[in-house]
Amino acid sequence: MASTENFNKALVPFKYELCPLGAIKPNGWFRDQLRLSAKGLGGNLFLFYRFVKESTWLGGTWEYTPLNEAAPYWYNYIVPLAYSLDRDSDPQLFLDLKKQADYFLDYTLEHEAEDGWLGPETTSHTRGIWARCLLLQGLMNHAIADSSRRATILEAVLRFVRLVRKMLKNNYQGYIPQKDDVFDLQLFGVARAHELALALQWLYDQPESSSDRHGIWEVMDMLWQGSRIMDRDWTKFFGEGFPKTPSVRYKSLNFKHGLILTHVAGLRYPAHLYRMEPSYDLASLCRDAVKKTFDYHGTAAGSISSDEYIGGLSPQRGSELCCSVELMFSISYLYQLFGDNHFADMVESAAFNAVPAGISADWWSHQYITQVNQPWAKELELPGDEKTPFYDVCRYANVFGLEPEFPCCTVNHPTAYPKLLMNAFLWKQTSEGMTSILHAYLIPSRLETQDITINCDSNYPFAPCALRYTIFTSKPFEFLIRVPAWASPSSTVEFKDSASLASAKPQPFIQNTEDSSDNVHKIDIPAAGDFDVFVTIHAEVRIQKHENGSVSIHYGPLLYAYEIEFKTETRLPRNYKDQASDCTEISSVGDRDEEPWMTHTRDNDYLPTADWKIAIDPTQSVDVVVRKGPWEKECDRKVSELPDPLWNSGASPVYLEVSAAWVSWPTRNGTAADPLDVERKIQSQPFRAKLVPYATAKLHIAQFPVIDAAS
Repeated sequence: MASTENFNKALVPFKYELCPLGAIKPNGWFRDQLRLSAKGLGGNLFLFYRFVKESTWLGGTWEYTPLNEAAPYWYNYIVPLAYSLDRDSDPQLFLDLKKQADYFLDYTLEHEAEDGWLGPETTSHTRGIWARCLLLQGLMNHAIADSSRRATILEAVLRFVRLVRKMLKNNYQGYIPQKDDVFDLQLFGVARAHELALALQWLYDQPESSSDRHGIWEVMDMLWQGSRIMDRDWTKFFGEGFPKTPSVRYKSLNFKHGLILTHVAGLRYPAHLYRMEPSYDLASLCRDAVKKTFDYHGTAAGSISSDEYIGGLSPQRGSELCCSVELMFSISYLYQLFGDNHFADMVESAAFNAVPAGISADWWSHQYITQVNQPWAKELELPGDEKTPFYDVCRYANVFGLEPEFPCCTVNHPTAYPKLLMNAFLWKQTSEGMTSILHAYLIPSRLETQDITINCDSNYPFAPCALRYTIFTSKPFEFLIRVPAWASPSSTVEFKDSASLASAKPQPFIQNTEDSSDNVHKIDIPAAGDFDVFVTIHAEVRIQKHENGSVSIHYGPLLYAYEIEFKTETRLPRNYKDQASDCTEISSVGDRDEEPWMTHTRDNDYLPTADWKIAIDPTQSVDVVVRKGPWEKECDRKVSELPDPLWNSGASPVYLEVSAAWVSWPTRNGTAADPLDVERKIQSQPFRAKLVPYATAKLHIAQFPVIDAAS
């Protein structure tokens, strides 16, 4: 690229900036979860899984698609997972995962092509840009986390971007498939136009890119233009023709793919475009896109009803785990850009409901599809002419396993919690030049910067929630705590200056800034010193009504469900291609039988051992039973500890009781029929049913038919 140091177009700034990767560490139950992931599939795929260990990116021969995306997906999570671990409390685990990330980085850069291409492809017909989008996100985070690798990484990325500029100028080579190209015949990369822009917009603002800014901007412009040429402009998709019903097979596959809708070209496409071409209409579209998606395809568990296609509102349909994971990332990006409080609430809903519900408590197996009403997790049995409730996903998709369907979820699901941690604390500069730090996602975590340390112990998200902040600072700053929309007026905050040994009178924990859309509570930290902040967030039970006459019950950010007792049947993991043959990594006998993946990697059927055909009467009282309060010791404000593993049967410190009865509930499409098809005549005496957090009940009913228990 020619020197363009005076190229001065500016991207629209984020309302809140990310802290550097590694500056935020997990505490409490969130640390437990990241450890489990690192010791489970997340940290072990590199050691045994054919699509990572023997990927073409590392000199092997295995790929599940010509997109060559498996190892880049893995790299995109292994970097933040490694640097989320505390090298003091988990030194060996941190070093093991860092070694994996460094090995992939070194191999990729050592095998860079002479023209700057990154990846295993050697011909123009196989060189597709898409997987590089994931690679560059991983490289971006690697450069941020490890300053010793930054220069080498950025030099390689800039060489690659210069090559991409030449390719796109040559009839969109590598982006829009031409005759004899084999890399992306379904135009996935074109439908994900903004995904490369995610890394390029970061790169654009780095000082090392000063002479390449014009070229970087031009590459992003060509990505947008290519998506328009191929009719993949998602700003058009969210117009009047937005699909309000479950998908049928359209010619334009990508516009109906649930994963793409959240992960790339749907919910974030207009946001990335807005940063380059700001307008009121684009800003409004970013918000409208989310609203339409959830109005017509949202689930009670905070995800989108989708397998490969968006699926309407039935609790039968289920959500692809990849969709739930990428939804968190997409909407957290919107929150970072705009600061709308409901975006953060939506992220937490997916993070504490949909995502952990689809992952086993030990993080060694996962589902491809998780249903809001899920009476069993097994290969569905389909009598007669019935078809699955899914659109184009196999009957095996809700088994908990290694690769119960397409392996994208295997290599992508561990990204959820590390990237949530990356967004837990955000920051901005005030108009007066003061630092303002926001605790956006209220997980137990700590932020360490050169001048400020904020440590949060918390039992969040189990309402009533306790958050204890211990703050050490060498300068004054604004401390902001996000107030969830569900927080009740009885919530309180108490500020204590350690030097005075006195606490201020507890105040209402409410929005107290001029910008009401933020819904944050501001605390002015007046000077250098040590400070404590104690927050107690109370909630009220919320009953959500659904279009089919059913209801779901929410308390705090959690969906509550009726837990179905089950037994587990285990087998060697099956190959996703036929769901019959075994995966060779585990079925082969060798000298590594002692390795954890040989004994832990299994496919698991969860088969109900108790009745599940339950309906509730939401007009009767819903009682909150707190088995363990948020504060273990009120006198010294010690936060109650949560069990490990957390998303497991019996782990929740809180449950609800509702009036319920057994009903005649038929099965259809191999699973529980839609609540609309349930006969409301009760089959038993009414009783009080126990509801637990949805993610702790791997078999569950969470969208209930309604009865009149009094009658």
